[in-house]
Order: sequence, then structure tokens, then C-alpha cells
Amino acid sequence: PGLSLSGCSSVIRPSPGLSLSGCFSVIRPSPGLSLSPFPQLSFLFLFLHSPLPSLFSLSGMLLCLSRPICSQADQIRCPEDASHQHWCEKLACYMSHDSQLAELPFSYAAEVTAVDFDLEHFLNKNKLDSGYWVHWSLLVRSPRYELHPTVEQSRDQYPHWFTGWYGPVANNSDHFVLDNDVLVMLWSQYCEWRGISLSSPAAVLLSSPLSIYYIITSLVPQDFPELNIQKKQSLKIHIIDSYREFHCLKVFWELSVLLPHMTFELVFIGEGLPPESDEEQIFLQKKNGRVHLVNPSFTPDEKLDRRSIRVKGYRRAYHMLQGPKPDLVIGFRPAILLQESWLSTLPRLQSLRVPAYFCEVGELSCVCSQQVMSQATGGTLSPPHINPFHCPLRITGGDNMLPWYSNAFIFHLRYKPVHSEKRPSVAYPKAPPLQVEPANQEPDYPVKMSRRDRKQAARNMPRKRK
Repeated sequence: PGLSLSGCSSVIRPSPGLSLSGCFSVIRPSPGLSLSPFPQLSFLFLFLHSPLPSLFSLSGMLLCLSRPICSQADQIRCPEDASHQHWCEKLACYMSHDSQLAELPFSYAAEVTAVDFDLEHFLNKNKLDSGYWVHWSLLVRSPRYELHPTVEQSRDQYPHWFTGWYGPVANNSDHFVLDNDVLVMLWSQYCEWRGISLSSPAAVLLSSPLSIYYIITSLVPQDFPELNIQKKQSLKIHIIDSYREFHCLKVFWELSVLLPHMTFELVFIGEGLPPESDEEQIFLQKKNGRVHLVNPSFTPDEKLDRRSIRVKGYRRAYHMLQGPKPDLVIGFRPAILLQESWLSTLPRLQSLRVPAYFCEVGELSCVCSQQVMSQATGGTLSPPHINPFHCPLRITGGDNMLPWYSNAFIFHLRYKPVHSEKRPSVAYPKAPPLQVEPANQEPDYPVKMSRRDRKQAARNMPRKRK
């Protein structure tokens, strides 16, 4: 009461049959709207629409984080997952992680973690308008969609893909050697070791390869200790539906810097990959002090370094891929709830039973993915936890204030246990039970008689008359 929504920048469109009389939450207002009379409210508007309506019945709902203002009807709404009683505490928990996700050591952290962060202004201000950065902008479209253009003949000091402070870091990686017993666990620790300034936005590009490093060194040994993955000499990793990562291949050279004792093979699979990338193979290697992409079909005589990273691309859905079993499966921003292909991909992963980890932008996406996993395979997901190497740029512009960051939360698939099939037993005839004769009962079998007893028995037998 008393709050005018005339200054709001969006329109609430509730689903049919949804009563708004008991809820005082509103959508995120425009900057000119003052909400000071209502400090007790957390303003969230969640509008979910999915191609899988049977998996998530919440199509439109106003959610408030203060239970006293929810009406009794809202608390007990049916079905259960559409009630405030089900969601209010969850959303309050999600919002409580806002400050933890914003705790970053970078000098620009206050700007990029703000609720009103403007991504395009940040990119333009720092002249991040070419190279790999075009895949982060919503306004700039990459002019070419080839696997990767050739820059071998470029005379620039650093390839144009590395515009934005990452080129010198990648090309000087030989000066950094990490002991096998030392694990990099924080952005500040990594930047100090690599000599990266905390004012450099290179962390935006490095979030995905460092997330893979964190999964290999920390999560897999904890969740799948029997694999002993850190002792392996080579790793084959399937990366599912990761369009942006496929167009930023050179940043994955960090894997060979962080784990020099391992040889990596990265296989990108997804229907959104460029057509030219289907069944294409290239190598990441370092020569003449610089990181290069080498196509073996163009340079068959090229000698590959031991630390080179093999990269393959397959433009198809994951369940349509045929080939050897990988050591690890990883997905960045998989959007499991929004793509029907996951109803076939998840059973495929269930049959492979390979460790599969996914990086999502927020906990709400993880909860929605759980419902798809349960229906597709009968399995579950691990509880999501914060990724220490999540991207520092906050994702804004939606109709809610949930803290969203690329690669913010990591979870892995928990497959349905496989029950051993019992063979049908053959029906054999049962042996008769052993019977013990009582002591005072005459036995049924004949007893050996003496000669005298036999004569006496013969006299007692009746004789036939002639």
C-alpha cells in the first residue's frame, strides 16, 4: 500500500490463477524509483519459462524473502514447489552468498560486482573491443566464424586474440613452474604466482581453464578418490556446449602451465559449434616463445612439443558422439533446464559413468538442473558450492537481483546406482529331510535274527491245510 509502480522498468505478467493479493514484493525498479519506505523487503521477481513444463511447474511467481508478509494461501500453494514456503528460504540463502561472491582481490571488483554493473561500459572503457573479448560483449559480433583464423604471419608482438593484458602472460609461461605439492586455490595466489597485476581483467578470460584446474586438483580427488586422477600422465576431457570457451582456445594453455606433468586432449562437443569445426583437430603448442594454434593438415611436418594440447571439435549433440570414454566431462553454463537435448545427454553420461562437472551462473539453475537429472536418469546432483575461480563480472539485466556470475557454482552428477542382475536359479529336487527315529520305536528295516529265533518264528506262522 502506498507504493507506486509507475517508475518500474518492467511489467509483471503472472501466470493464470496466481493471486497477487498476499504478496508485497515487486520487480526490480528503475533507478528513479525510491523504495526507502520498504527496507524490510528484498525485491525479487522470478519469471521462469521452460520448454519442459512438466519438470518445473513454477511459470510465474512473485517471491518475497520476508515470511511474515506472505499470506497463508501463498505459503501452502499447490503444487508444493510453487509455494512460498518452498522458495522463500531458498532465495534468502541464494541472496546471502552475494557478499561472498563479491569478495575478489581485483582493483575493479567494486565496479564489476555491483547490482547495476554495466558490462558494455566496462569493456569500452578498458578498450576490450577485439579478440577474445568480442565473445563477452552483447553489442559486438565476431566477424568470422571459422575454427580460428591464422595469425602465424602476424608481426604483432602478441596475437590480436589476446587484446587485454593476457598475451604477455601466456607467452612468458616458461618462467613459472609450480611444485606438484602446491595447489593454487585463490585468485590472489594465482595472480601473485603468475605475475599478473590485480588491475588486469585477464581473470575474466582465465576463469574457465582455472575452473578445470580446480576440478582436477580439488574436486575429483575428493569426490572420486579411486580414480587417482592427479597421478595420470594424460587426460581426455569432454567439454559440452561451451561455445565461448571454444572460441577462446589459447587461454587453455594455462592447463599445461599449471599441470606440466600432464598431457591434455580437449574435445568440444555441441550443436552450437561452427560448421567448420566438426571433426576438426588442431594443437595448442608453444614455439619461438609464443603460443600458437597448429593445424596438422596444413603443416604435416610440424614437430609437436610434449606439452602441446590436442583440441578436437564435434558439432553434434553429446549423446550422438561415438568414441573412446573420456576421463572427465565438464560443461560451462549448460542450461540443462532449457535444452531438451539434455534428456538424452544425461542418460548417455549415466551409461558412461564418468565424472561430470558443470559450472553454472547461480544456485537457482543448479536446483532446476536437479529436476531434469531426476527425471532423465533417476540420479541426483551434488550440492553446488562456490567456485573460487569464478568470473569476476556480474551478470545483470534480468528481472531479479540474484548474484549471477559465470562459473560461479560447481556441481557434479551423482548417477543412479547400478544393481547387479541376479541370474535365475535352477530348481533342483530337494533332498528328503533326515528323520531321527525315537529310542522306543521299532525300526522299519529288518533286524538280523539268530537261528533259534528263526525256528521259533517258523513254528508260530500259520500253516496252510492240504
